[in-house]
Amino acid sequence: MKSSVQIVAVAGMAASLVSAASIPQISPNINVFKRAPSDLFIPANTLSTNCISIGFLPCEGEAPELCPRYTMSQINDKLGSKAGTYGWYAQITEKGFDGSQLLAVKEDVKKSGAVFVASVMPSINFDKVTVEVAKQVGAVMKKFTDEGVAVWLRFGHEMNYYATSGVYHGTPSAFQTAWKTIHTYACAPNPRVKCFWSPNRNDDVSQLAQYWPGKQYVDIVGIDAYPGSGEDVTSISLFDKMYGKFYNTYAKANSLPFVIGETGADDARKEAWLKTVTSSEVKKKYPDYVAMMWFEFKKRENGGVTDFRVVMKDDKLSQTKEILLAGGNQGCAAGGGGGNGTEVGKGEKTGGGKSS
Repeated sequence: MKSSVQIVAVAGMAASLVSAASIPQISPNINVFKRAPSDLFIPANTLSTNCISIGFLPCEGEAPELCPRYTMSQINDKLGSKAGTYGWYAQITEKGFDGSQLLAVKEDVKKSGAVFVASVMPSINFDKVTVEVAKQVGAVMKKFTDEGVAVWLRFGHEMNYYATSGVYHGTPSAFQTAWKTIHTYACAPNPRVKCFWSPNRNDDVSQLAQYWPGKQYVDIVGIDAYPGSGEDVTSISLFDKMYGKFYNTYAKANSLPFVIGETGADDARKEAWLKTVTSSEVKKKYPDYVAMMWFEFKKRENGGVTDFRVVMKDDKLSQTKEILLAGGNQGCAAGGGGGNGTEVGKGEKTGGGKSS
């Protein structure tokens, strides 16, 4: 679950924004799309913008007066496209892991055709993530893969924040051991499960090294990061600040795919930020950036309410559709979600054109 430290406060936001239209639009250079994410199982008929696969973490409905529980079918139908990834959360407790929180959405995941990004959060001490617990996690993942669903397993996501806030318990060394156990017994035995290492934003990436289990235990790297109050969401320099050093240290240096595990922005800035994180300029600079996931929630945070939603909101989505259905997918690697997935609710594919 997304932590309050990540939330952008509504109060104190910059009063004016540079127009999202001011973001430079560079024609895709097919030579920069060098990573072939076919082994990541992103369906080719799902939504991709500038060769970046688009996915969502749907609201769970914990505060239904703000946002009810959304299905991916609802999101896809309203957007008129098929998301490439589908995120959901679950906890490991003292009783072990039965996966009931994940299995509750299995039919919707299957119907969506998306890769399932399962965020499995240990509420037990890291040193209690035993072989038995890891096998329980693996057994739940297998229930998805046995029915044709590929899984990216985000074990202990945002460990660098939650281990200091009291949600997770244990030392960085114990986290590494727990991660390796999960990888060995939940990811490695199942070719359709990928272990996705996803800390929380820290602009000093050297602080993350203590949680790094080693390249041989990681299939995908990414980071959960939300723009802070006053940060210019229309500028690629903010993307560089939030993700650049992490990308160079963990994705580029280890030849691993980079995925934004969670992002979003407040109501006044969300479309501009969405345009930045899916821009051709960003993809050209970060060729191993293969996918991003948007936090499709409206939540109470820091004494106020923040509406991150770009799809399940009360308008015609003209800006969202213009950004996400813009195409720019020439030369995408196979298996990277290189379409715009616009057959949903359309009756036929519409190619890479805009929709408004």
